[in-house]
Amino acid sequence: MRIGDPWHMLRPVRGFLLGVLVAVWCGQSSGQRGPAPRPSNSAASVLDALGMLQPESVKSILLLYSGKSISKSKAVELEADLKKTPDKIDDRLVLIGYYTTNARTSMDHLRLRTHVLWMIENHPEHPATAEPGLRDLPDDTDGNAQILVLWNKNLESHGDDLAVLKDAEKFFFGKDPGEADQLIHRIAQKEPNDKQWPGELAALYRMSGIPGEHIDDPGARAIESYKRVLELTQNVTGRESLAGDMAQAAFKVGDLAGAAELAKIHLRSRDRSALQRSNTILGRVALRSGDIAGAKQYLLESSGPLAAKDVSVSGPTLVLAKELLQQGEREAVLQYLDNCLSLWPRGEGVLQLWIADIKNGKTPNFGNLGN
Repeated sequence: MRIGDPWHMLRPVRGFLLGVLVAVWCGQSSGQRGPAPRPSNSAASVLDALGMLQPESVKSILLLYSGKSISKSKAVELEADLKKTPDKIDDRLVLIGYYTTNARTSMDHLRLRTHVLWMIENHPEHPATAEPGLRDLPDDTDGNAQILVLWNKNLESHGDDLAVLKDAEKFFFGKDPGEADQLIHRIAQKEPNDKQWPGELAALYRMSGIPGEHIDDPGARAIESYKRVLELTQNVTGRESLAGDMAQAAFKVGDLAGAAELAKIHLRSRDRSALQRSNTILGRVALRSGDIAGAKQYLLESSGPLAAKDVSVSGPTLVLAKELLQQGEREAVLQYLDNCLSLWPRGEGVLQLWIADIKNGKTPNFGNLGN
């Protein structure tokens, strides 16, 4: 998931919202009693009826997804309406959603291309232009080439428009890392305190490497990426936790060398979670490298006295302890849990329960602390 993905945030209710949207739009079913209501002439009026007036990015996603379920006759009706009033953006988005899923003929694909190009040319500031369905046209090399041309023109003519820059960054992120790098820096200059942009830059480097640099050593590459992202990070708290955040992300994608180097940097920070978080990452890296002794040592170091400021609030991190238990290293885990008794006084009861389980040959359920 990319940062700020509104469709992901809508996951718990999106099925319901789309169902209501399509049902209201297409009218009541034929089996419903009483006169059928007149179908709306505009997708916007349906969303307005649902109170979905904002944010525009969420509204755009709903419109695009709702188009997948409309009938062919409804699509024909919307096409006719757009010929009379081309500026009906909402209806155009619904048609893009419709053709993205239901295009069968060359004419359907041409209509999809036409609507997408119209949006990018006439409304590059609209959040819908950053959606996947408007970034890539399936099986349409010429159409995608035209999209690229339009975005380059938009950057020339709307280079100071923040909304256009944000949409362009999403377009170039997976296509031209160098351009995306420059756009992220330009946007960050306009929004220096927004933590999204350092995170986006870190994600870009993690996925595509550092544009223009060829650093073979993964540890050195991770350090250089960190330095560049740090330059973009203005928030004091964010600067302290950045190395830990990047180390965690590197570990998740299997960059063990990079994760280890970043974790070592994080250990030197003043971030309250550094001792637990970084030693845990280093221990997990050691474990995957076959260094069980090193993994056990990192586990115990993560329960040093300085960890109290984090453990007393959030509880201990138990993912490394869980992995060592799976390797049969029960004594090291028992020592770790015993150390945590002084770090996490309010958790004494559950810690003693876990200690008893291990001593009795059982495997404790660490719950969320073990994930």
